[in-house]
Order: sequence, then C-alpha cells, then structure tokens
Amino acid sequence: MSMKLHELKQRRNTIAAEMRTLHDTIGDAAWTDEQRTEWNKAKTELDSIDAQIQREDELRHLDQQLVNQTEPEQRGHPATPEAELAEKRAASFDKYLRHGLGEMTPEERQALRELRAQGTTPDEKGGYTVPVQMLNKVVEAMKAYGGIASVAQILSTSTGQTIEWATADGTTEEGELLGENTAASEEDTLFGTESLGAKKLSSKIIRVSNELLLDSGIDMEAYLAKRIAERIGRGEARYLVKGTGTGSPQQPKGLETSVTGTVDAATKFSWKDMNALKHALDPAYRNTGTFRWAFNDSTLKVITEMEDAQNRPLWLPEIAGVVPSTVLGVPYVIDQAIADMGAGNKFIYCGGL
Repeated sequence: MSMKLHELKQRRNTIAAEMRTLHDTIGDAAWTDEQRTEWNKAKTELDSIDAQIQREDELRHLDQQLVNQTEPEQRGHPATPEAELAEKRAASFDKYLRHGLGEMTPEERQALRELRAQGTTPDEKGGYTVPVQMLNKVVEAMKAYGGIASVAQILSTSTGQTIEWATADGTTEEGELLGENTAASEEDTLFGTESLGAKKLSSKIIRVSNELLLDSGIDMEAYLAKRIAERIGRGEARYLVKGTGTGSPQQPKGLETSVTGTVDAATKFSWKDMNALKHALDPAYRNTGTFRWAFNDSTLKVITEMEDAQNRPLWLPEIAGVVPSTVLGVPYVIDQAIADMGAGNKFIYCGGL
C-alpha cells in the first residue's frame, strides 16, 4: 500500500532537511566520494517521492472534481436563497453554453441578464459576461502555465487605460560626510517612465463536440475554464518572455527584449557562469526578498546535477514551509517559455522578479 500524501510530504521534508544538513556540515571543504554517494542516494529517493506526490495530487484533484459534480445532486435544495439563486444562474449559463440562446426559456434568459448586470462593462449588443466563479477558475488555473506571471506584481484594473509607471535607478547614489557649518551639496535623482498598456489575449474559439454538449455529467463550465486557462496561460507566458514590444497588434515587451545586461557563458556551461551572472547585479538587488533565478525545467535538470569547485551541489531542495529550493543560495522560478541552453540563447535570468 502506498504511503498517504501527508506521510509522503513529511518524508520528503525529512530527506530535504538531511541533504541540507549534509551540505552545511561539509561547508567549504571538498566533498569526498562517500559524501557524494550519500547525497546522490538521498536525491534519488527525493525524486521518487516527488513523482509519487505528483500522482497523489492528480488523483486527489480528480476526486475533488467528482465531489464537486455530485454534491449539488446529493444536497437536494440549497441551504439559502442566495445559494439557490446562484445555482439557478449557473444552470442557465450551462444551458446557454450547451444549446445557445434560442433554446432557453424566458426565465433562464432573465437569469443571464442578471449575470450580465453584475459585470463592469455589460455588452449593449446582448452578449453575456462570464460568471465570476468561472473567471476565478480561469485565473487560478492560469497560474500553472506562467512561472514569471506567478511571481510578478499583478495590477488589477477596471479599465484598459495605459498606466504610467515611474522608474529610477539609485544604486550609484550615496550620502556625504559634512564638516561643521558646511552646507550639503545637491544630487538630483533621475526619474523615467514606462507605460503599461493593456493587451488582449484570446483563447481562440473553442469547439466542443455535440456528444460532450449532450453529456449532462460533464461540468461544462469547469471544462471550458480549464481549456481557456491553458490557452491564455501559455500565450501569456510566451509573450512575457519572448514579446518583442513591436508588431501589429503590438506585443508586450518580454524578458528577452528587456534584459540588456548579460553574462556570456563559456563553451561548456558551468557553475562559474551562474556565479558570474549572480554577482553581475548590485548587492542591493540580491538582498531583496524578490531576487531569484528564472529558467525552464530542462535547464533545472542540468543545474541539479552540477557541482562547484569543491564538488558541492549548486542545488538544494526545499523544506516545505521552511525554505524554498535554491541554486547557489538563491530561489528560482520555472518558466517553460524561457529558451533551452544553447549558443546565443538567453536561458537563465536573475533579478528582482
């Protein structure tokens, strides 16, 4: 019988803590073959447990979906008038998705109008806004598809108006020592501005088979929310990294275009290249709580097997609720839109993300 999920996570934390203790105990000394063997054995078990945890999480997610679908039928009548109204509106929206406006009763159409009235910008031509619950599902599901988006500062606005964002670089500014009765000198801070404009991402038209539409056991709202989130999430992730800032319609300016301070890797990528990139930034940036690496999963796989000059691993595992996974002591975020390792590619970023 497989271990319970919480037992798997506890075992994972224990192994991760032991690996970190081994790393800290050895310190700056060179690693022996025995210590390296001990580390590799622990990492192999850690990888195995991670795979088990992922499978258990997927099964629990499927179980929860089944519960969400069967609970309304088992409940009978909603406990409150508000819940009853919300259920009626959800049922009307589900019928609209499956059969279109022409097959709806006047009462069901009225429920959709009430949904539309809840929106901030109702469609005067008769369109219907997406229910808040479905929107929340889409936003939540999108988090899995954009590593950069998951750690970025998110600004929610009620309109699509351009936001002027003030910028300033004060890393070279410093105070001065004054003698008695000496006037202070002046030093202006140079400010700039960047414009944050609205961009529209489309999930494209989603075609659904008649068989699926006629299957009342399918949660159509959840199905569409998942598909919409997958498409928009992947598109957003790609433009946040690879957006050129040009074109028609104009693309957002992504990391590849925005980042100008670079460190070239050697012919064979090594830990020294990562260390040089880390120290290419002012310590003021490195000491912030938002400083981290960004790379894709293929690059992470290579990094987890890398060692420094003392045979110490660059990568250390997370201990849930205590410390995140780190590379050279710096946390990281995985984004699949970032390029793979290769000549001329920007495949690792670091900074305040």
